Amino acid sequence: MSESVVRFLLQKFSSLLEDEAKLLSGVRDEVVFVKNELDRIRAFLRSADAKEDQDEEIKVWVKQVREVAYDAEDIIDDFLYRFEHTKRHGFYGYLSKMARGIKNLKARRRIASQLKLIKLRVTDISEGRQRYDYNLSSTEIGSSSGTKPCYYFEIRSDARLLEEAQLVGIEPKKQGLLSFLMEDTSQLQVAAVHGMGGLGKTTLLSSVYNDSRVENHFHQIQAWVTVSQSFKLDEVLRQIIQQFFKAMKLPLPDEVEKSTDPHFLKTTIVDFLSDKKYLVVLDDIWDVDAWEAVKVAFRNNNNGSRVMITTRIADVASSSTKDVGGQILTLNPLSSEDSWTLFRAKAFQGNACSTHLEEISRDILKRCEGLPFAIVAIGSMLATKDINRVDQWEIVHRSLLAELQGFIEEIEGRALEEVANGCFNELLNRSLVQVNERYNDRRIRSCRVHDILRETMLLKSKDQGFAAITNKESNKRLPERVRRLSVHEGTNIDASGDNQLSQLRSLLLFTKEKDVRNNFMSSFSEQGSRLVKVLDCRCAPTTTFPESITKLYHLRYLCLRDTDVSSIPPSIANLRHLETLDLKMTLVRELPSEILRLQCLRHVIVYDYRSFPTLHGFKALKGMESLSSLRKLCNVEAKQGETEPMVSVGRLTQLTRLGILQLGAEHGGALFSSIRELKLLRS
Repeated sequence: MSESVVRFLLQKFSSLLEDEAKLLSGVRDEVVFVKNELDRIRAFLRSADAKEDQDEEIKVWVKQVREVAYDAEDIIDDFLYRFEHTKRHGFYGYLSKMARGIKNLKARRRIASQLKLIKLRVTDISEGRQRYDYNLSSTEIGSSSGTKPCYYFEIRSDARLLEEAQLVGIEPKKQGLLSFLMEDTSQLQVAAVHGMGGLGKTTLLSSVYNDSRVENHFHQIQAWVTVSQSFKLDEVLRQIIQQFFKAMKLPLPDEVEKSTDPHFLKTTIVDFLSDKKYLVVLDDIWDVDAWEAVKVAFRNNNNGSRVMITTRIADVASSSTKDVGGQILTLNPLSSEDSWTLFRAKAFQGNACSTHLEEISRDILKRCEGLPFAIVAIGSMLATKDINRVDQWEIVHRSLLAELQGFIEEIEGRALEEVANGCFNELLNRSLVQVNERYNDRRIRSCRVHDILRETMLLKSKDQGFAAITNKESNKRLPERVRRLSVHEGTNIDASGDNQLSQLRSLLLFTKEKDVRNNFMSSFSEQGSRLVKVLDCRCAPTTTFPESITKLYHLRYLCLRDTDVSSIPPSIANLRHLETLDLKMTLVRELPSEILRLQCLRHVIVYDYRSFPTLHGFKALKGMESLSSLRKLCNVEAKQGETEPMVSVGRLTQLTRLGILQLGAEHGGALFSSIRELKLLRS
């Protein structure tokens, strides 16, 4: 990960030297020195990243590199913000011309002083690299840099998804559960599948749940919900109701959609299921209280209904079956023989293991400890390696996830979206990401990662200061120097207190709690969180566009979906680096003409179908062809009597997705003629 951090900093230095040279009089030499020294250090970082978990000295050195790179990035971004923020136009611009000169001079002196300190730190780190050089073999460096990055891979027709793990060792368990579900017992019963993370509990139940015999037996009156550690009872109950009503092709009552009263939702479930045979799966229950809170919704109606749960906790499994009866199925790690069979199927596509790779393969397999998920993920990763290069397999052995820690970088001739899709497809291919939902056209709507991988990611993120997550279990203080923050329900942190958000780059607000959202949003003006690049405020309880957002000079991604925002201010033109504007399910019907100044825009998503069958988008703007980087535009409404705005949309040559609403006859001919010229358009 540190190698990626340095790589992106070097790109930023290069851009600064090319585009902002006039701003850097007096500090250019420092920038060049730091850039060149970090460039030399970077050559060793990938191998150092792979070995930091085994060598404490290298771990400390890598941390120093990462922190100095972060600090240097902060200095550059803050300088650019201050320089841009002093720009004014018109009469006030004329009056402030001399003041700007003074401010820019101060900014230059500030960055010069800060970069001199960075220069000293980088020099010390470089000397440290020479001390640790003996631990970084040149063989590893060569093989790492020669490995193809993930975006060169595409999904193969036989995509190796985790569900294939059912082919090894779990067929008897599946048959046992099928018999349990369909046996001639009218009383409600519970099956609890218990075991540690990564054993395939969810995979097993998914295989049973989706079996056509089960669907026929329960007449598709089925519901599957994931409970997890930090669940909200009303949301779990609502999901169950939604799935039941969908199965019966019934509209969901408004009171169910809006209610947060668990008692009302439980009563709705009880009434609905009173005369039905049903199947409910509660995946990933973590404590007995969670089971006790939800179980009363499932009454014994003597229709042969069943409930299945997965859990890591033995007490939960015991508690869930003691009241109404049922069975507990405990999963254990795969045997050595089954582990080898599964590993060989993934790493060698079922072929025999090459003799020269058998020893290293079995060493890698030992680290999987019989966990099917780990075997599938690592075996699929190794399937992409050259079987003639033992050194590549040795690197995987030392650091199973080291190669996957990176960000998207530009590749000549390929759009960023294409590179990102290639990486995402490779994660699917390696079973590190699993598809959760798809649209009707088979595009992926949502995805998830396995809980054992999620825990690894969270541990790494915390250890390397990459990201922080807050919820009801969190301390009242944020981690020091937090750069990426995900805020969840129950967060009890005062963002306006002594928590420092000045280095924040990403803020994701996954909570509907108004006080929590307002608390963090106010930090933009009060604490100067002006370096934010990603801001996701979906479901925010607001009706107006927060003006403080327009001060975020570096902002690339802005999401306000599922809010009651109805208009966008002209000051959005301040967000000159904005690439994605997501206003899905808002009340916005028009965009200000000032948005045409945002030359970096790549995705504009504005539509609302909450009042279906009536659909709303936004009115097309004259001159939209000036947004030459746009790749996704949804959904445009044609203004009656105006053809030029719609024709201008047809001149956006980089579009890959285009949504159009209410197209009149007067627009059709000219628009379709221009659309035919859009070679990249897919839908």
